[in-house]
Amino acid sequence: MVVQDSPKPGNLATAGYVLRRRERFWLGAIIFVYAFPGSLLTLVTFGYLHGYPSVAEVIYFGLFFLLAVPCGFWMWQERAVVAGQVLLAVDEGGIYLADPPRRIPWSEVTGLVAFRIVAEDDSGDLVWRPRLVVVRPGEDCLPGAVAPRVSSPDQWGAVVDLHNEKLRLRQLAAAVHAYAPGLPVWDAGKIK
Repeated sequence: MVVQDSPKPGNLATAGYVLRRRERFWLGAIIFVYAFPGSLLTLVTFGYLHGYPSVAEVIYFGLFFLLAVPCGFWMWQERAVVAGQVLLAVDEGGIYLADPPRRIPWSEVTGLVAFRIVAEDDSGDLVWRPRLVVVRPGEDCLPGAVAPRVSSPDQWGAVVDLHNEKLRLRQLAAAVHAYAPGLPVWDAGKIK
């Protein structure tokens, strides 16, 4: 399989399909960075205006603020790197996959198979993680012939972890068929 090194996807404006990572935890970050310190500041201000500011309130607010600002800044930087990251792009040159970044030309693609595997999330719970495999030449990946004996699609070719992003299979298939008519694009479902 010939895989061209491509640190960045091609021109996304002309791509037929693009799957990006979205920002999922912005509400928690906003609460941590703004709402919680704001409530502490309100508490301290209310105590000061009524003439009984507690030393503990001032210390709690000051310590939290000193810790929250660097943590909040770090959280925003981490999330800015992830949000908008292109996981998958389909264009006239082939398929771009992230993690590691690579472009696979259409001549080296015989099909696309979406599937889900059991994996641990950040908290250690088992969840179904969506993935997509680009099947290399010489592998049979037609749904009817392969579906009963699918055990590990990652042996078929290059795999990309979709990081819980929703893959719109119909839109992906339409984009793929615009550049490579007849190429099988299907969902193998949950694989244990």
